[in-house]
Amino acid sequence: MPPQKNAGNRGAKRETGVSLKNQTFIHNFMDDLKKEGNVENVFIGRITKKMGNGRMEVFYMNQGRRYLTNTKIRGSFCGRGKRSVWIDVGSFVAIAGTGLGGSLAFEIVAVLSADQVRDINRYTEIDPRILDITNTDTANIISDVSDDITQGFEFNNEEEVDIDNI
Repeated sequence: MPPQKNAGNRGAKRETGVSLKNQTFIHNFMDDLKKEGNVENVFIGRITKKMGNGRMEVFYMNQGRRYLTNTKIRGSFCGRGKRSVWIDVGSFVAIAGTGLGGSLAFEIVAVLSADQVRDINRYTEIDPRILDITNTDTANIISDVSDDITQGFEFNNEEEVDIDNI
């Protein structure tokens, strides 16, 4: 009987298809940035919260505006694929618009290392709050986003209302 080909350490040294697809996407994205300067509907962001059921909350910037959106994890990053490409809170990701509305508007298409994000920052501007690697507390990012949104009501009624007469 012939010896088994994938036994021992030789099988562990092989790179999985998920990590190769991730590296290929990042390489192609960098080439497009070098040639064109920007890529439409692809944004670099940072994960702020795990939502469960294959969804993450991602902070990203688009044309100077801050966004906090729920994104879906691409299918190859779930199941067996999550062993080779880890996605966790604070990870840098590339998200792409799917063309659908609602909760399926964006999808995580690649997970980036800090070195890859710095390389991408040479060709396109990334917000410094996304690049702050030492800041693992994402509450500051979320509070900055919520400052843009006005909350509550403002009543301009100067007359006092007598509640007993109502």
